[in-house]
Amino acid sequence: MRCPAGHRHRAVRGRGGPVHGRLQRGAALTGSAAGASRQRGIALVVVLWLVVLITVIGSSHARNTRIETSLAFNHVGTAQARALAEAGINRAIMELFVSNTDTRWTFDGTTYQIQLDTGSVNVSIRDASGLLDLNKTGTSQLEAVLEAAGAEKALRQGLVDAILDWRDKDTLRRLRGAEDNDYRHAGLDWGARDGPFASVDELRYVLGMRPELFERLAPYLTVYSGRNAVNLKYAPPWLFSALTSTEREAADSPSLQETQPAGPFHITAWATSTAGSRASVEAVLSVVPTDEEPYRVLSWREPARSRKLTPG
Repeated sequence: MRCPAGHRHRAVRGRGGPVHGRLQRGAALTGSAAGASRQRGIALVVVLWLVVLITVIGSSHARNTRIETSLAFNHVGTAQARALAEAGINRAIMELFVSNTDTRWTFDGTTYQIQLDTGSVNVSIRDASGLLDLNKTGTSQLEAVLEAAGAEKALRQGLVDAILDWRDKDTLRRLRGAEDNDYRHAGLDWGARDGPFASVDELRYVLGMRPELFERLAPYLTVYSGRNAVNLKYAPPWLFSALTSTEREAADSPSLQETQPAGPFHITAWATSTAGSRASVEAVLSVVPTDEEPYRVLSWREPARSRKLTPG
């Protein structure tokens, strides 16, 4: 009985030994397969992220290329329009030296259109005597244009005195004017020039001047005519209307009898290229035939001031 029992015991142990070994090898194989599967999953995720990253980089590069191309196209169009505007200025300069009054352009702001292969340009010439000179005009004319531009009585009275205080050489303050102390009390970093206006833009800095009022007035002002009165023959329609309260007053005005342009000349050119780009230039020229140079550029402004939003 002992032998059979021991035999069975060894048999069971013998069977148990191989079964246990097979289970260990199977578990090892299962773990290797899971690790390989995880590696393949990670690799797939990495590949997908790389594809997304490459797509984003490609899209960004394509967008930047489109933007740069568009900017280059706009620069070319703007350059063409600016060249057209400058060509219009030069074409107008030629008219200043035409002696035949029947064929040359008029100097009253009439617009002339020039068609070119690369676009079109509208050009006008206006004698500076047809504009209001900030350095010479008197109280009544200043009040008239300020009123026509919509300034209320208190504002225009203060502005008239402030303009006169700005351009005179003394430091005496007019009743409603402004000198250095007034500018300081208003918190401004500048005072009255106590000298002639250097440009029309300087009117912005006169105490009491409002931006919208300046924009209405600026196209009708100059600092180059040197005249106390406006030559109405060359005045823009709105300025003509502002300075002449009645038709009789306009007809009797001695300035209407002046037919010879005196200069300097304000020349404005508005250009549009075939691509639709726009540019404008406003130049002020003085013609001095006796000098070595036939003319002198006194001012050059880009872009030109627009009269589209001004009264009249």
